[in-house]
Formats: sequence, C-alpha cells, structure tokens
Amino acid sequence: MAFLDILNIPGLLGTDLHAFKRANVYDKLDLGLAGVVALIGVSVLILNGFSSPLTCVPAGCSSSGTSTNCALDWTYQSGLCKNEVLSLPDANFHYLLVVLALLLVGLLTVPIYWGSNASKELFDNFYYIWAKLKNGDEECKDVEWKRRMHFVLDQLKSGNSLTTRYALYHGVALVLDLVALVVVGLYTLNFTDLGLDPLGLATDGSCSNGAFTCNIPNRNLFKWFGVLTSLVLVGKAIVNLKCLLFSLGLPGLFGRNFLIYANQLNDNSGEGIYNIQTNPIMVLLQTLLVVLKLIFIAPIQWLVAFCKFYARKTDGPKEIIKRLSATNIRAEQKETKKVEKEAKALETEASGDDDAAVKKGDAKKEKPKEIEKPKEEEKKEEPVSTPLIARPAQNWSDLFFIIDILSYNIDQCDLILFMTKINPVPGLENKKVNVDISYLDTSNNTMVVSHTDAGVIESLLDTELATEGGLQIVGWLEGPTGIMWSQRTKDSPKNLAFAVSLGSTYELVSAVYGRGRMLARLQNFTFQCPQDTKKQMKKYGQNIPLSAFISQSLFQKFSSDQGSQQKNE
Repeated sequence: MAFLDILNIPGLLGTDLHAFKRANVYDKLDLGLAGVVALIGVSVLILNGFSSPLTCVPAGCSSSGTSTNCALDWTYQSGLCKNEVLSLPDANFHYLLVVLALLLVGLLTVPIYWGSNASKELFDNFYYIWAKLKNGDEECKDVEWKRRMHFVLDQLKSGNSLTTRYALYHGVALVLDLVALVVVGLYTLNFTDLGLDPLGLATDGSCSNGAFTCNIPNRNLFKWFGVLTSLVLVGKAIVNLKCLLFSLGLPGLFGRNFLIYANQLNDNSGEGIYNIQTNPIMVLLQTLLVVLKLIFIAPIQWLVAFCKFYARKTDGPKEIIKRLSATNIRAEQKETKKVEKEAKALETEASGDDDAAVKKGDAKKEKPKEIEKPKEEEKKEEPVSTPLIARPAQNWSDLFFIIDILSYNIDQCDLILFMTKINPVPGLENKKVNVDISYLDTSNNTMVVSHTDAGVIESLLDTELATEGGLQIVGWLEGPTGIMWSQRTKDSPKNLAFAVSLGSTYELVSAVYGRGRMLARLQNFTFQCPQDTKKQMKKYGQNIPLSAFISQSLFQKFSSDQGSQQKNE
C-alpha cells in the first residue's frame, strides 16, 4: 500500500478521496500511455536480450556461399566484431526504452502535484464542503459552520497552488516527452533503409578491415518498435500539452468552461461575485509575466530574504516605536498651532488702551485673515482616501481549478447548482407557478401551467443543456380522479398542459429536470377551477389566466368564512 501511495495510482484511478475523483480523463490517459511505453520497453528487452545479437561471416560468403569457410561457426568472431559493427542505437535501443519508461512512470513519484499533501489537503477541504451541502446535513444550518465554510472558500479563491503545481508537473512531463520523442525518432531513423542518419551513428556493417560482413537480425524489430514508441510519445505529448493549456485559465477553452459561468454570477446589488478575466490576450500576458517573475525575479527575492535572515536584520522594537511616533507629528503640529492662536486672542482681549475702538477695528480686519489662514491650511491638509488594491483575476484560483477538474467526472449542472449554495444567488427552488401567464384554454378545458424564471442560474443551466433540450419541468396534477400526467406545449417545452374538469380542485406536483435527472424539487401548488367560466370569458377571452381563479376562490373562501362567523354569533 505504501508503494501505491507513493505512485499515487489510487489517486490517478479515482479510488481515493472517497468517491471524489481528482484525476480527469487526460490524467488517466497520460498514465496509461506511460504504462504503454514501459510495456514496449520490457517487451523489446525480452525479445532482444541484454545484448543485441550479431552474425558475422567472411566477406565472400555474402556473394557466394560455396566456400567451406561459410559453413564454419563464426560466433566467436561475431563477439569480437560487436564493438566495431554495432552502432549506438543498435547496442542500446532496448536499454533506452527501459530508461525512458522508468523516467515517465517515475515522474509520478515526484510530489509536484500527484502525491503532494498540499494539493490533497485542498481537495479534501473542498470535498468536505461539497459533501455536507450535497447531502443537506443539519450542520450546514449552523452559523459557525457557515463561517468556517466561507474561510475555506476564501482560501480556495485567493490561492493558486493547485494551478501552479499542475502546470509545473505537466510542463516537466511535456519536456520529457519531447526529449524522449526526439531521441527515439533519431534512433528509429538509424534502423530504416532510407539512409537518414542525422547524428552519423550508422556503420557500414564490416569488420576487420572488410574481412567480415556482419548482420543485425533484430534491426527490423527495433525499427517497428521505434515507430510504435514514437506514436505513443506523440500522443502523450499532446495530452500533456492539453493539460498544460488547461492551467492557463482561458475561459471557455481547454476545459475551463466554468470560468464563463462564474463571470456571469452577480450578487443582490448587481455586482459581479468573481473577478474573471475573459480577454484571452490579457490572460496570456498575465501568465507570461508570472512565469518571467518566477524565473528571473523570484530567485533574487529569495536570495535577498535569505541574506536578511542570515544577517538577522529585522525590525526591532525601537524602529517600530519611531515609525509609530512619526505618524503623530502632523497631529501634534496642529495642536500647537491652535494653542498659539488661543494665546494671541487672550492677549488682544486683555489690552485696555484708549484707542480700543481703533484697535478693535483693526482686530476685526485682522481676525478674518487669521480665521482664513487655518481654513486654507485645513484645505491643504485634507485627508486623502486610502488607496485600495484592485481585486486580482481569479482565473487561476484553486476553487475554479477544482470545479473544472471535477467537471470531467461530475455533471456540470450539479456544479452550477453548488454555486447557489455558497453564493448569494437564487436557486431553482425559487421557481414558482406564474399565475399571470398560466391560463385555462376554455375551448378544450386545458390548463397550461407556466413557472417563473429563476434568474441567472436558470440561464446558465439552459446554456449548459442547450444541446440536450435545456431544462425541463416534469409534474402531474393530483385531483378527484387521481393522478393526471402532463403534456408538452409547442410554444415552450417548460410549460405543462393538463386536461382538467371545471369545479374541481387540483394540486400541482412538479420538479426541474436536466439530462434525465431531477435537479430541484418545486413547491406544490393548489388551485380550483371555477364551475362557470362565462364571466371570465367576457373579461379575458378564450384563455383565462390562473390569477382570475385564485382571486375568485379566495373571495369565495373569505365570504364563506364571514357567513359562518355571523351564524355563530
């Protein structure tokens, strides 16, 4: 079990993390192709042996086999000619395939993404919230649990650890695939009869200055296994390139469809809940800047931080006190100016000279000037609003990385509905019967029931299910004659049509379906059809809205309640 955990085969096969599959189909395909390369390498090693066989005979035997020397056993001479006749591809091709297989499979043991406790912990945190909200546990109603949930979600929204690790893993895998493809391709060209030898590794097949002619019997075997290995490596490189492009966070491309949906979610005030960059050019530029910063700037920052730590140069308490006191200098200056002005005002009031009237007149002229000065100073010293940092783009956040990864194994509709449980967005359960649009067709006594729109969630689900008919409303009426199943209308697939009887009371039971699965259960709705529809037909025509029935039934119920109260009195 420890070896399986190191290789993370349970994670790649989707058997760990309960029923929460962390690997998508491309990750499983990458592992499968690496296993195919390993199988090819082992097969070639078994068929060829540890040493490539070589058959050497005298040069004259190649043109005429009548010489007695051709019938002799030249096994010893063939062993002597191996170092001279066998080229590098002929001698080491089977070992090359085995080494490449070990590198491709061994990459899974490196805890970059698979096998990393950091990435597994983030998936575990998301799964905990997903499972609780999916099952509707009572714990989800607790206020403190909701607070912890939002803390975990905030960590997933602000972090990009999963995207970085995933990109690094598949980037290394892609480079390794390309290097293996180039090496195997060059070796395979050496085995063909096309005369292509870019590296000059081929030999003329002669030994002992042309006295012996040698033949490699497994050369054709190497050629076809080399072609097969090259095709497998091409497919593996394409898969890793697809996974690497997935990490770029381009909305709507390479499996990042949920970024498009998240960009359309708004809160109650109409502002976007998430900050998604939808311009692919800007996304590529930001990704390029992050990569350049990681390559050129980050090492320098790490070196500077290490030097500061090694030199023990940290902010001491004296420096902190100085910085705190420096922030109060302007406030102290303002207080000293106010004290000086009050002292001057007391001196002018205490003076009792004969020319007080003249001085008072001069003081009146001077006072406005003194009053104006602090106003000008106050205008100059008006506090400036604190600048705020713009919200960074969340294309690479761990939350959307997990959701897009899970979209390969979980229905996208469930993921969209999950957003209504963690964000202030109305869900499908808020859909109700629209009494103003629903109507009774008096020509054939058919009740057409329509529901209200659920907002942005319903439009997102319709977009997701556009190729499969969109959302559907499934329901029936429970009346005096039992259950009455609905029929579809040509105007809208979401409308339900029932053949009803006048004067009967019915209860509508309905739910929202998508891809043949129930997504939300709607509230039951009870209504009563009137016995006489002549008055409503005069007012509304052939199609009488359902609101007319409800108002009439409520009025009749209110009148009957009042009549019973009067009788009791």
